[in-house]
Amino acid sequence: RTGVAVQPTFRVLDVRKQTLQDGLSQPLLDRIRQHLDAGDQVLLFLNRRGYAPTLMCYDCDWIAECKRCDARMTWHQHDQLLHCHHCGSQRPVDSVCPECQGSDLHPQGQGTERVEQALEAHFPDVVRVRIDRDTTRRKGELERLLEQARCGEGRLLLGTQMLAKGHHFPNVTLVGILDADHGLFSTDFRASERMAQLIVQVAGRAGRHERPGEVIIQTCHPDHPLLQLLVNQGYPAFARAALAERKAAQMPPVTSMALLRAEAPAAETAMDFLAAVAARIKASGTRSVEAWGPVPATMERRAGRYRAQLVLQSEQRGELQRLLSSIVRQLETAREARRVRWSVDVDPSDTY
Repeated sequence: RTGVAVQPTFRVLDVRKQTLQDGLSQPLLDRIRQHLDAGDQVLLFLNRRGYAPTLMCYDCDWIAECKRCDARMTWHQHDQLLHCHHCGSQRPVDSVCPECQGSDLHPQGQGTERVEQALEAHFPDVVRVRIDRDTTRRKGELERLLEQARCGEGRLLLGTQMLAKGHHFPNVTLVGILDADHGLFSTDFRASERMAQLIVQVAGRAGRHERPGEVIIQTCHPDHPLLQLLVNQGYPAFARAALAERKAAQMPPVTSMALLRAEAPAAETAMDFLAAVAARIKASGTRSVEAWGPVPATMERRAGRYRAQLVLQSEQRGELQRLLSSIVRQLETAREARRVRWSVDVDPSDTY
């Protein structure tokens, strides 16, 4: 931040007892109206595109899932299709439940498309700008929408991470983060770090000119210690606490990590391949590198292929690198390696 801009004020909004209107709490809606009435811009952030992340049958609890991935299909209302955001497959929205033949199907949760529809109902006379992968597919559309936001024509800005990355909107005085909880509880040890960086990045859009900024964070976990540290003491305090947790758990960056990933048409093929690699490591006699697994990936099946991973970790980075070099040389000529797609990810950004 430069010039006369000041840090925005943060407000953590507990939505556990709030009746959300397509992801929007009444206190947030009230503040949106106040900022718009003052002639300012408002930016709302939700890192989930589409209309709803789940289509569910209320009669039998069936949920629309991708036939090629271990993932739910996202309902996109504009084209009336279910999309898989992992493999790209699409299919028409079911009119009846394939399990019970019932017709009581409902979208669950909200994406940017659904929130935009709600904003239109609450603020029909306000120009909205939605920026996500769906609205920016055509060439030149991203720049057109960004210019509409920068010049002030669009008063209500809504989007995913695409909207938050480094753009300057001098008239934005309110930022609403609609769902901050995804990164607080995750199997990925880096999830809270990414969540904090994203909040700081999005919050940086508020009050970037002479006007003071306000950031409202909707959450079901307002007392989470890392979230409280972030909003009350800033990112450095959050980072120190997160680093202490990593140190206690012997996780990176205190230790060095690598993932050996494998995928194959059959789950046992990928698992057997990595089990053989783990046996090679054990036979090598190394004691400075730990091997965990193999285990199925968090999303085991993706695009019709089954994925597994072997975690390698060491307090001595040089020893890990030497072991990896040896493994790669062996696998490049190993017959079993031809049956799978394999890769080595050093310092993985995620363990998904």
